[in-house]
Amino acid sequence: MSGHPLHQACMENDFVKVQELLHCKPSLLLEKDLDGRIPLHWSVSFQAHEITSFLISKMEDVNLDDYPDESGWTPFHIACSVGNLDVVKSLYDRPIKPDLNKVTNQGVTCLHLAVGKKWFEVSKFLIDNGASVRIKDKFNQIPLHRAASVGSLRLIELLCDVGKSPVNWADKQGWTPIFHALAEGNGDAAVLLVEKYNAEYDLVDNKGVKAEDVALNEQVKTFFLNNV
Repeated sequence: MSGHPLHQACMENDFVKVQELLHCKPSLLLEKDLDGRIPLHWSVSFQAHEITSFLISKMEDVNLDDYPDESGWTPFHIACSVGNLDVVKSLYDRPIKPDLNKVTNQGVTCLHLAVGKKWFEVSKFLIDNGASVRIKDKFNQIPLHRAASVGSLRLIELLCDVGKSPVNWADKQGWTPIFHALAEGNGDAAVLLVEKYNAEYDLVDNKGVKAEDVALNEQVKTFFLNNV
């Protein structure tokens, strides 16, 4: 990270160096590197928690939504992807709160990211504070598609019970969440979606194929059909 010593210090978790650099040149706090990232992006990404707390203490008047990187990720997006709830809370519980529904260049929200990594507590925090379960990314997938893909029954229940997520929304290839569950071998997730949330399993995708026919293998397909 030549030419960006504060960014480098954040990556190396060098708290003393961070303090020295900001003392000498406070403007480094919001300096962007070649990826469009400010130092906070990197301290969050590298889980340098002491540095993150220190940087945040100097950013009370800063709106994190104003600092997306070249991919549209703010430090808050990164925090939700990394999955440390304390860091997520520290970035949220500030005078200027980040927009929980702000999307990246790929149309991805913080909830998409947390769900995709199976971060239940972070996902619950986001939903409890008003994050939408209905925002589609560039593939027209909502967070429930991701929960089904990773096979998390707890996240499926959270999204559907607390978030009131739609269960039959189709993505760009015509796949509803149960297609993704079966394709990844998560038969129990597919059964849960049908039995508890009335997901329709006779729907066909853009190629005219049913969810059961994209199952990872015959075992998953048989388990699904025997339980719905």
